[in-house]
Order: sequence, then structure tokens, then C-alpha cells
Amino acid sequence: MLCRHKARGGQRQSMFSNFPNRLPGLLAQLKLHYVSSLKGRLIGLSLCLSLTLLWGLVFFSTAIQRQKFSEVLFDQQYASARRLAADLDAKLEGRINLLTVAARGLPDHLTPPILDTRLSQATVLQRIFPAGIAVIGLDGRAIAAYPDMPGRRGIYVGDRDHFIKVLETGKPVIARPLMGRTLKQPLLIIAVPVFDHVGKVRAVMTGTTDLSAPNFLGPFFDKELAGQQRFSVISPHDNLILAATDTDTARALTAAPARGMNALYDRFVDGFKGSGITTNSRGMVVLASASYVPTTQWLVIVSLPAEIAFQPVTAMRNYLIAIAVIMTLLAVFLAHWITRRMLVPLDEAGQAMQRMTQGAVPLGPLAVKSKDEVGGIVNNFNLLVENHHRSEAALVGSHQRFRALFENAPDAIYVCNRGCFAYANAATLDLFGAHSQDQLLGQSILGRVHPDLHGVAETSLQSVIEAKESVALMEVKLQRMDGTVVYARISAIPFHYENEPAALVFARDITQRIHAEKALRESEDRFRRLVALSSEWYWEHDENFVVTSVAGWKATKGGKIPEYGIGKNGWELGFRGDDATWTAQHTTIKARLPFTDFEYVMPERDGSIVWCSISGEPMFDENGDYKGYRGTGKDITERKLAEEALHQSQARIRELAEHQITIKEKERKRIARDLHDELGQTLLAIRLDASTLVEHTAASHPNLHGTARLMLDHIDTAMTSVKAVINDLRPFVLDLGLMAAMEWLVHEFESRNGIACDLEVDDENFDRHLDANRSTTLFRALQESLTNITRHAKASHVHIVIRTEIDQLDLTIADNGIGISPGHRNKKKAFGLVGIEERINALAGTFAIDSAPGKGTTLRLSVPISARENAGGKLA
Repeated sequence: MLCRHKARGGQRQSMFSNFPNRLPGLLAQLKLHYVSSLKGRLIGLSLCLSLTLLWGLVFFSTAIQRQKFSEVLFDQQYASARRLAADLDAKLEGRINLLTVAARGLPDHLTPPILDTRLSQATVLQRIFPAGIAVIGLDGRAIAAYPDMPGRRGIYVGDRDHFIKVLETGKPVIARPLMGRTLKQPLLIIAVPVFDHVGKVRAVMTGTTDLSAPNFLGPFFDKELAGQQRFSVISPHDNLILAATDTDTARALTAAPARGMNALYDRFVDGFKGSGITTNSRGMVVLASASYVPTTQWLVIVSLPAEIAFQPVTAMRNYLIAIAVIMTLLAVFLAHWITRRMLVPLDEAGQAMQRMTQGAVPLGPLAVKSKDEVGGIVNNFNLLVENHHRSEAALVGSHQRFRALFENAPDAIYVCNRGCFAYANAATLDLFGAHSQDQLLGQSILGRVHPDLHGVAETSLQSVIEAKESVALMEVKLQRMDGTVVYARISAIPFHYENEPAALVFARDITQRIHAEKALRESEDRFRRLVALSSEWYWEHDENFVVTSVAGWKATKGGKIPEYGIGKNGWELGFRGDDATWTAQHTTIKARLPFTDFEYVMPERDGSIVWCSISGEPMFDENGDYKGYRGTGKDITERKLAEEALHQSQARIRELAEHQITIKEKERKRIARDLHDELGQTLLAIRLDASTLVEHTAASHPNLHGTARLMLDHIDTAMTSVKAVINDLRPFVLDLGLMAAMEWLVHEFESRNGIACDLEVDDENFDRHLDANRSTTLFRALQESLTNITRHAKASHVHIVIRTEIDQLDLTIADNGIGISPGHRNKKKAFGLVGIEERINALAGTFAIDSAPGKGTTLRLSVPISARENAGGKLA
């Protein structure tokens, strides 16, 4: 037994000595089972949530309970303070009233014997004022006192504050408490006035009470009555402690705490009534409440140690914490036990999966033991197993299809291993012109590469096989089995073939493309030579408007291509044009639309300018991305110069026509004036003579009278004709203004033709804006229009409107006639409307015709008027 005990002790000692070495292993197991495992995390998460809620409720409930209990405790203690203050106030009021009644009952003659008898018989006063009662005369000396003690009668108290205040106010006064010299007890003196029959103070009656008497402040000194509470009565205005529940009465009539020593007491002194927590002079945290005595403004303070006050709350909190600890331990145990029980199927499934991954058992479905989440996981695993089996079968089929794809690929695919062909598909045989794989497999790769590229081929294969780097697409020359050259575009990637590093090469035969590109270059050379001989040139620019190609230019550069323009844009080359044209061209190019005959100016190095006209279309690559524009151009300088000369000639002709019209108007005006002044006056004189002849031959020569009358008629007809000719040349009414002339013209038109004509103007003084030339032009335009209406329109109504705008005058002439056919305006010798248009254009105005067969005709004329001409007018 002893040996066995020693052996057990040695084992125990060995176990504890090895514990530090076993600690890391234990920690690793704990980490595996509780930190790294799903069970541990689930347990930890559930415990964290439940315990957080539990302990949160514990602390929250204790805090709320403490707060609510504090409120109730504060209210109760403050009620105690108020009750004590009210009781003390009632005692003071009772003593004052009792003393006042006794003062009223004093006899009219205040003699010592009578007063001694009265005071000795006042047993109630003696019980209420055990320290003495006295009557003091107006001279300040005691007339009588009870009990009658030596030295009290005749004592002088005229200098006491309470005596002086009673005499001054005629009201009861409570004196400042003091310590009795004989009794060594705190005393309080109450003084009331003694009035005579007319209400005048004739003496002062005082009563002295012991503050520590049982019927006054005695309970405040009794610890047994106070229990755990402490009471204090303080007179703030006297700065004295009147009574305090303490170990003895030594604190009576001692100084109250100085200001600043206790913040809560300072608040009480400042008038705060209520409760609070503070630290007393002994360093103890107490719950204090205070209330004032209304009569004396004394402060009654009730205090209770906080430890005692909140002892129920503390006990409840401790009970709750203990219960929470028990529930925490129980929750940990239950969570661990329940979780382990619930996750047993998951553990079994995990162990089975681990055996499958380790190869101990073949991969297969597991038994589904439950329909919960664990069962769902196992079911999903079974689906994965089933999918894996299908994927393996699909992989085998994919491998077969992939090999077939390799074999039947249109591009050559071969494997290079140790510098030789290791694999080649059918397209590789076609590329090199081999009839079977035996001609290529095992043969050197360099034997099928053109000798010029042997170095490049060796470097590329070395980088792929040894450096594991891919080779990007590159074009090479290869040799077929018959020695002919074939062009191919190849790329290579690192590859493992039969567990050895190799290169997988992809090659596409581009021999036809190479030959086609060569033919295209030859075609482009022929195209450039043809363009160089053409009168136009070919151009291209990229998406940034930079010129990339120019061909031709013979017409402007003597067959030389201006190479200095390549690589620059139009702005750098100094192309110019008006802003509107360039804006429209930029919009067209931005929309990627073709354009034709865009004209611009290009400066030359010698300072001259060349007018060019170009047409172009957008270029796009095979992906549809915009790459720029291309097109043709030609030199139009000669055409532009010819157009400029034509414009100048037309302007000169227009100036001559305007000058001719001006001269014509002046001549018409002169002729009209001459006809009026010369022929008109002559005809008038002849008419006067003929009229006289008619009068004189009426009676004496009847035959001659008839001839004279006929001659007078002929003269009137001649005068009418001359007047009409003068008006046709230039109506004199124009001198009265354009408005008057137009009204006269409209009236004459209606009188001659019987066609209704309306004249509408917005400003009857509109002609003040016009000079003579503009007035004459508008008058002639209206005259010609009315003439055309008379001859051709077959209208029944004409409407004329004149509007004055800010900078122009608008004239509209509309009829309801048969209208003008589209080709009538271009008839030969039809100069009426043309003349109107030319005269309006000469004034920088506008002229428009709106007409259709059967719908009438509307002429719209507008002539500009300057601001200077508008000055002072309605619209100026």
C-alpha cells in the first residue's frame, strides 16, 4: 500500500511537472473544438447573445430600480423635513401667541408685586418657557421676572436687539439663540409688545425657552428617537447650528459650515428645498433633505447614510447578479450539451467526407438522417457527388471532343519537344505539304523554317520551353516538304507533353493574304500614279483631323505632292472659311456623314491663297470603329475669281440700273414740270380765249358758236390728257408725301377700274422715315402692282397694308384675282415684277411673291429705314 501510494504520488507529481509542456497541446485542442469549429462558434455566438441580453437586463433593471427607489426615498425624506419644519413652526407660533395673550392680560399698572403675582400664577407660561419670563419697562430694565432669581430684577436689557426691534416695530420678535450662563443650555428668547388702552407700547414681555427641552428641540438631540437618521436645525442668517442629532449636544450654537465647504448645504442656504446626496463633515456619503421654518427661516435638515438608504437596492442587485451567474453557468452547460447533440449528424457527415478525401473510401453519397439544415447539407453533398460523377463523364467526352477539335482544326497545331515535332494535326500536314505524320514527327523544327529565320526560331522556342514565356503572334516564312516557301502567322505557349516541357504552336497559312497584300500595294502604286496625273487630288486624315496621306495635286502644284502638309491638321495649315460654314462642316464630320463640295481657303507659303473644294466620306475599320475621312479635292481658285468678277459685274450693272432709274425719275419729274408749266399754261390760256369766243358768238354767230363750242371741248380733252400724262410721269401729289400720294393712287384706281381697294396703315406719318428715293420706289411699286392687277388679275378686291417696324417698312399688296402661273414670271418682256424687285433690291430691301392659280396674288416688299430716320418717330 505504501509503495502504491508512493507510486501514485510520483505519477501525480510527474503529471503536474509535465503540465507546462502539455499546455500548448491543450490550447490547440480547445482552439480546434471551440474557436476553429462551427460548434464552438455557434455556442459562443448563442452564449454571447443570450448572456449579453441577460446581463444587460440585470444592470439595466438594477439601475432603474436604484433610480426609482432614490426618487421615492428623496420624496419620503423631504416629507420628513417638511413635517419637522412645520412642527417646529407650530411650536414657535404657539409660544408667540401664548406670550402675546399673556401680554394683553397684564394690568394697567405694571408694578413689581402685581407682575410677580401674575407671573407666578402663569403655569402654562412657566411650562412653555422654563428658562424664565420677564416684563421689561420702556427704560430697558426688568420690572418683574419669574422665577425670581437674584440679580434678575432691575437688570438692564435695553441694548438687546430683540428689545429694540419690539419697540421699533411693535411686533413679536424672536431673538438670536444664545448659551445660558447659568444652565449652560442653548436658550431662545421670544419678545412681544405690551400695549396700553390706546395701542401704544408700554412695556416688553419676554419668554425664554430651552432649545433642548423635550417640548421644543429635544427630539432633535435624541438618537434613539432619530434612529439611523440625523436631524439638524440651523439658522442661516445667524450662521449657527441650533440643534443636531449627534453624540452629545456640544454642537449646539456652534458655527454652521462655511460657504464652499458643502455644495448641497450652500444650495439649501440659497433657497433650495428638496433632497440630494452629499458628503458630511465625517467623510460619509449621506442622503440629505432640507426645508425652511417659515417663522424664523431656520433650516431643518434630515440626513441618512447612503449606505443604509440604498441597502435594499444593493441587496437586490447582489441577488440578481447571483441569479445571473447561476443562469450563465446553466446556459453555458445547456448550450454546449444541446449543440453537441444537434450537431452529431454533422460530425458524422464530416468524418465520412474526410475519409473520402483521404482516399480511405470511394466517393459516394451519404445517408440523410434528418430533414433539417444538416440533412440539407448532406443532401447537397450528395448532389455534388452526383454532379462530380457526371462531370467526370463529361470531362472524358470533352477530352475526346477537344482532341477531335485539334485534329480537325483549320489552323495548324503542333507540339515541339526537344526541337522536334512531337505532335501534328492534319492542318499541319497540309501546311508543310506532308502526306503522313511519319514525315514530320521526330523531325527537326528548324528544317521546316526558312534559313533566314533560324536564329529567331531558336530564340523563340527557348523562351517558351525554358523561360515559360508565351510568344505573341508573328509572321514567319516556312518551307514545305518540296522546298517551296509558305507564309504563316504563328504563336506559341508553354505546354507539357508526356510529362516533359514543350511548346504548343498555333500556325495559320497566310500565303494568300501575303500575295493579296503585295497585289494591293502594286494597285495602290498604280492608283497614286493615276491620281498624280489627275486634275484632282486624293487625301486622307485620321480621327484627329491630322492629314495622313495626299496624292495628286498636279493642278495646283505642278505635279508635286506637298509633303509638308502630312502630319498636320487643317488649322495648322491655315485653312480658312466663314464661321457658319466651318460649324456646319464640323457637325457633318461629328455625325460621321459624307459631304460634297466643301469650300475653304488655303494660304500658300508665298503669301498667295488658293480656293479648294473637297468631298469626302468617313472611314471605318473591320470592327466599325471610326478611323477618319478620305476623299478628293480640286483647285477652284479660277472659278472663285470668275465668280467674284461676275458678282462685281452684276453689282456694277445694278448700280447702273439704279442710276438709270434715278435719272429716269428726275427726267420724268422735269418733263412733268415742263408740261405743267409750259403746255398746261398754254392750254389754259387757249381755253380762256375759246371760252370767251363761245360766249361772244352765242347770239350773233350761231354757226361760229357751234364750232367754238367744239373747239372748247377739244381743248378740255387735251388738258385732261396732259394732266393724265403728267400724273403718269410723276404725280405732283408726291410732293405732299407718300401717304397722300398712295391715297390718291388708290382713289384713282377705284375710280378708273371699279375695283374695291383698301389701304391700311399703322402710322399715317410713316413717310417721315423715308427719303425721296425710297418714297418714289414704293410709290412706283404700288403703281406697277395696281397696273398689273388691272391688266391681268381679274380681281374684285385689293387690300394694301403698310406696317412700320423698328428698322424697316413693310408693304403688302394682296388681290383675290386669278393668280400668277409658275412660268408667267419668266416670260419674255415681262419686266413689271422684275423691275419692282430690282428697285427694291437696290435699296437693300426684300421682295417676295405668294401666288397660285385661282388663289390670288400677294406681294410683300420691305425696305430698311435707319435709326437716324426713325428719330422722333413712333418706333425710334
